[in-house]
Amino acid sequence: MNHDKLLWWSFVWSEVRLLIAAVALFIGGVPPALSLAVNIPGALPLVLLGLKLCWIISGLSAAYLLYRWAEHRTLFGKKDTWDSAAFAVMVVSGLNLGFVGLLGQNIGMSISSNYIVFVVVAGLYVVSAIYLHQRWSAHGQKLF
Repeated sequence: MNHDKLLWWSFVWSEVRLLIAAVALFIGGVPPALSLAVNIPGALPLVLLGLKLCWIISGLSAAYLLYRWAEHRTLFGKKDTWDSAAFAVMVVSGLNLGFVGLLGQNIGMSISSNYIVFVVVAGLYVVSAIYLHQRWSAHGQKLF
């Protein structure tokens, strides 16, 4: 896979992950797949393994996006505060999930497990995902 494809997949994965994480926060901090798996006999071990893999991929995707950003120091061809803020939300949340997959510790959830905080962060995730998708689409599906 070349760098352009890897960048594309990392960005798309991170966008979808932001939205799934928002849903998880809206329902109380539980991954949607886990909420469904508890009702299906024998599905829990497979879902837990899948979640762990997805969290690790999320961390790797975020790390790769951060690495590529460090080469350019711009997003969508220019420096913009809103672009940088939304991108930071994407990268930090992805790195956090990567730590969850590797270490089993969710740093964000250890800071606060208050539902109001969850809803605010979920809203931030949704707004960031929509904003980044609009900017990405307007820039010819190119991040840098």
